[in-house]
Amino acid sequence: MGRKSKEELKQIEETILNKTNKKVKEIKNNYFPTGCDLLDLVVGGGILKGYGVGKIINIVGDKSTFKTFLACELLAASKNKYKDKLKWIYDDCESGFTFDDQIYGFEIMPKEQKVRSNTVEEAYCNIRTFLEALKKEEYGIYIIDSLDGLDSIEGNEIANERYKAFQKGKEFDKGSYRTGKPKYLSQEFFPNIANLLESKNATLIIISQVRENINPMSFEKYIRSGGKALDFYAHSVIWLANAKKLKVKDRTIGATIKAKTTKSKTPRPYRECFINILFDYGVDNIATNVNFLYDALTPTGQASLSTKCIWDEKEYKLKDMIQYIQDNSLEKELKIKVKQKWEEIEQSIRTKRPPKYVNN
Repeated sequence: MGRKSKEELKQIEETILNKTNKKVKEIKNNYFPTGCDLLDLVVGGGILKGYGVGKIINIVGDKSTFKTFLACELLAASKNKYKDKLKWIYDDCESGFTFDDQIYGFEIMPKEQKVRSNTVEEAYCNIRTFLEALKKEEYGIYIIDSLDGLDSIEGNEIANERYKAFQKGKEFDKGSYRTGKPKYLSQEFFPNIANLLESKNATLIIISQVRENINPMSFEKYIRSGGKALDFYAHSVIWLANAKKLKVKDRTIGATIKAKTTKSKTPRPYRECFINILFDYGVDNIATNVNFLYDALTPTGQASLSTKCIWDEKEYKLKDMIQYIQDNSLEKELKIKVKQKWEEIEQSIRTKRPPKYVNN
């Protein structure tokens, strides 16, 4: 494949997109890019190049699965797309944000707009204030990190009563099923926020931490807070898992993670991909794309021993292929090849049967 002009590359990309959905031209700007081409394909369902606006997105994972990293990458990629039109809030509910956001060249959580909600009721008010302040031409992203870090007013009141009893040397035996949080989320938080999001160019990202499921009657090993309300109102739920650590000189410099949609209101749900992340760089989009294009990873995310990288009829080692793409500014062409391969796989698994109902 020889070098192509920008006009030729644009035409090829539009052709690929139009094969999946004829209405793409009308809605193609209504999305937030994830910063990873493969993840865009996974969450976009063949329609959008990222997360759609007006949606609730849930990113779920255990500790050290780079949930915060992907949220920050989303902000960086979206800021690159929308420039000053992008407004955002990173709600650090757990007060645990230690990410080096300077790798993107701007502050993820500037002091003048720092928010830390303590309860789900407070989070609702903060989100609503943010959304209602958005102008028609602006785009907004609100990130809650994480839902597990939020209590409810009921929970805080019980904690205060317990402490007062302790100070007086008394026993605290007030029983509670702690239903305040799930009840508020299902009856007020999600219904109202979902309705408000529909009228805005904004998306709510909710980060969730997994925990062991102690219900012996359930088939799920892990669960996360938010319950059925979050399952119902979320447009997409993406689960993350560590596949392997990336090391140089016996020191870990990043990781390969697996992302999988367990819910996606798109024509193509339940898609998955592997993503390379470097601590001091962010998502390594080139390496991620090269790994996919050349089947460089096994189903468990380990390096394949039979990888052959051929570009313009010349063979490269995997590491050299990544460097060649970067040195020659071939990211756009690599992206198109990845999309072509992705779409070929999608077309190969389609149900090739005539429509069940045909108008006579």
